[in-house]
Amino acid sequence: MASVFGGVEGGGTHSKAVLVAGDGRILAETEGPCTNHWLVGVDICIEAINDMVQRAKLEAGLEPNTPLRSLGMSLSGGEQRDAIDRLIADMKTRFPSLSQDYFITTDAIGAMATASNHGGIVLISGTGSNCKMVNPDGSQIGCGGWGHMMGDEGSAFWISHLAVKTVFDAKDNLATPPHDITYVQKAMEEYFQVTDLMGMLPHLYRNFQKSQFAGLCRKLAEGAQAGDALCRYVFIKAGEVLAKHVEAVLHGAQESVLSGDQGLPILCVGSVWKSWELLKPGLTEVLARVASSEKFKGRFHGYRLLTLQQSSALGGASLGAQSVGATVTLDYVANASVFYRHTFHSSQ
Repeated sequence: MASVFGGVEGGGTHSKAVLVAGDGRILAETEGPCTNHWLVGVDICIEAINDMVQRAKLEAGLEPNTPLRSLGMSLSGGEQRDAIDRLIADMKTRFPSLSQDYFITTDAIGAMATASNHGGIVLISGTGSNCKMVNPDGSQIGCGGWGHMMGDEGSAFWISHLAVKTVFDAKDNLATPPHDITYVQKAMEEYFQVTDLMGMLPHLYRNFQKSQFAGLCRKLAEGAQAGDALCRYVFIKAGEVLAKHVEAVLHGAQESVLSGDQGLPILCVGSVWKSWELLKPGLTEVLARVASSEKFKGRFHGYRLLTLQQSSALGGASLGAQSVGATVTLDYVANASVFYRHTFHSSQ
């Protein structure tokens, strides 16, 4: 029987698994819950991965007890070496028939492996946020990815938190809000089913769930689309800080990536990018300033924003195959598409 390779896209809210043949044919796809081991713990994480992959085996008509050739996992929170080693060791012990070999990388690297083998920037803005510059030679520069206590700027959680904090500070008379808080306060109370600020405390502390808190971002996007000034403001601020992540990693870009004819590729991953038009003013303004700076003037010619058309589980599967000396053929043109392109004028 020909080898079958597995891939997992592990997010902070939802996850996906895919089984592929060496020629890139997708044999099965399944979905599951959060698999960020820092949020749910190792046991729940690997149980969810095993469940998704075993269901995928059945969907593909495979024998569940026959191990995959490799399982490559693109996980949020998949960066710390000791934690990765423990995850793999526990999977081998608890689920010996799941796969022969394992490979774990971050959600950012898995996304880039899905979209291109020529490098670029991955800019994640989902429940959390992260940014990676991946060069053609495999070298990487990162910014962010530290979770909501130390980062996640520009993410759904961060946008929700900024909006809620603006309401709290205004009600406390601690800071003057940039815009009227009426809509955001009402959206907050309806979403969390509270009637005052005190009612928010269980959601902020005792019963805090990051993905649930981040879910307020959808309501804020609706408000921004309807014209609420404060909602539009928090998305503009998110666009600015996401662009600053790009600026932070640009110094590590090889010239072929930074100054390519088609512009710097920035792969945009995560649900917040569905609100691109709201992020656009802040992001484009910051990148224009970067391009005109002494450091990058004449080198940073433009950029193109891409979105995945396939799950980054495909990239995980490809990287997993590479780790055992095999190859999964990917159609990069079909896997990602450009949704925005900008070229800087020579005067910038």
